[in-house]
Amino acid sequence: MADGRRNSQGRTERAVLLGASSGALAAACAALLLPTPLALTVVAVIAVAEAVGIGVLLVAVSRRAANVRVREALTRAAAPPVLEPAAPAEDGLLEARMRHHDKWKARLYNGFSATALEPLLRSARNPRELPEYRFQVLRTLDEWFQAEERAHEARVELSVDVLIVSHFGLPGGNTSANVADITALTGAGLRIGLLHHPVYRWDVATPLNPKIAELIDDDRVVPVSVHDTVRAELTVVRLPTIMERLMEDLPRIETGRTVLLVNQTPFTFYGEDGGSREQWSVRGVHETIRGWLGDHTWYLIGPEVRATLERHHGHELDGLDIADEYWYEIIDAADWVRPERRPESRPIRIGRHARDAPLKWPETPEKLLACYPDDPEFEVYSLGGAETPREMLGSLPGNWVDHPFGSMTAREFLRELDVMVYFIAGEAVEAFGRSPLEAMAVGVPCVMDPRFEPLFGDGALYCAPDEVAGVIRKLVDEPGAYEAQVAKGFAKIEESFSPRALVGLVRRLGVDARRTPVSGPPGDGTE
Repeated sequence: MADGRRNSQGRTERAVLLGASSGALAAACAALLLPTPLALTVVAVIAVAEAVGIGVLLVAVSRRAANVRVREALTRAAAPPVLEPAAPAEDGLLEARMRHHDKWKARLYNGFSATALEPLLRSARNPRELPEYRFQVLRTLDEWFQAEERAHEARVELSVDVLIVSHFGLPGGNTSANVADITALTGAGLRIGLLHHPVYRWDVATPLNPKIAELIDDDRVVPVSVHDTVRAELTVVRLPTIMERLMEDLPRIETGRTVLLVNQTPFTFYGEDGGSREQWSVRGVHETIRGWLGDHTWYLIGPEVRATLERHHGHELDGLDIADEYWYEIIDAADWVRPERRPESRPIRIGRHARDAPLKWPETPEKLLACYPDDPEFEVYSLGGAETPREMLGSLPGNWVDHPFGSMTAREFLRELDVMVYFIAGEAVEAFGRSPLEAMAVGVPCVMDPRFEPLFGDGALYCAPDEVAGVIRKLVDEPGAYEAQVAKGFAKIEESFSPRALVGLVRRLGVDARRTPVSGPPGDGTE
């Protein structure tokens, strides 16, 4: 009976609010067409409707507040509104205010509701605000609270082997690595939960990448809602940047063990004077995870990350539990290997695929042309864009073929190469290097910057930029050299970067597939 009264009361509140909002908005539009005396009367009606709508909303919001942060936001927003001067009625003003609304609406719906509620409620309470904008804010708030009620009623208890917390909307390497991990772990019989965590300073409304979405089957791979309760043997936080600001709307998580997968360095560039363009803070991320999930272990994605942390952030590492072994990215070579090598011919086709950014290329024209020679003996193929070398050189050399990002898959591109050549800017730190890993999996030998040798070992060849052409000629012309290097690449993948290697690491962390059912409803709680 009590639930029925609450539901009825909620429906009444929403009806009053929507009626006031839609009626006032219609009246505002009609007032533009009326004589002045009648228009003034309509404006008065609008004011009353606004007051009714806002009053109903604030009462409803106060009662529905679900956590302390939301209640604090409501308390601040309930203070007497600051009567800011009315904005001038200029062209584009409403559009500008709606962009403001859209920003906060995205945060409201995507994990940061406590932060978003306060500015939205203040706008709704401010009588100096544009009426159209106030009504849009009210509708957004009312719709969100209704959605929250439905989501709360649909909450479930989940049992998974591994919970992965990551930004699942990114287009590049982070998503490719997540897909590979999820596929490997489910292939080993493990059940995986996915908690999407956006980065606050980016576009928080970015949807799930389709490559991730197609893996979700509500059986072996289950999405986790902020209203759910999750029991996991292991929780993996992938991408430190997401922990720069923890979401305010989070599920209840009970986990046996937590690891942070450090797959990027704190700064984008490093030079003699330290780092520039900060991506995340070592201490800040550590404290955020400790405050949320408790004690945890840092697993680094490769030797370059370890060397960078020790060289530039040693003073920040006290108290951090950093594992000796690495959590490498993985690849299933069986899905990538080409049926046969491209027919031997001249010119030799070298290439690379990576996003088009200055740090992804050698930093001077001399180094660039040494790595990718302007020589009729070679064809240079790129995938992902080549605006950086084009700007550096004025135009691309005649032997260069550039394929824009998304014009073909990495697998299709790599199968048409003879050799992968991968060099980056001197001040850049490549946390891993998935592009050369994919080339090795296809069966394309890699000639690389020596900084990658601690990661890939004898799976690739290493040299200075001015030695690239000679190394490639020897690789292609010396009998058996090409095939031997391809075999070394496959062996290194199997040893360090295969699904088998990852499953072994996860099992060493205490995860056992026998602890959860192979099938069944995701919320049945079966053990």
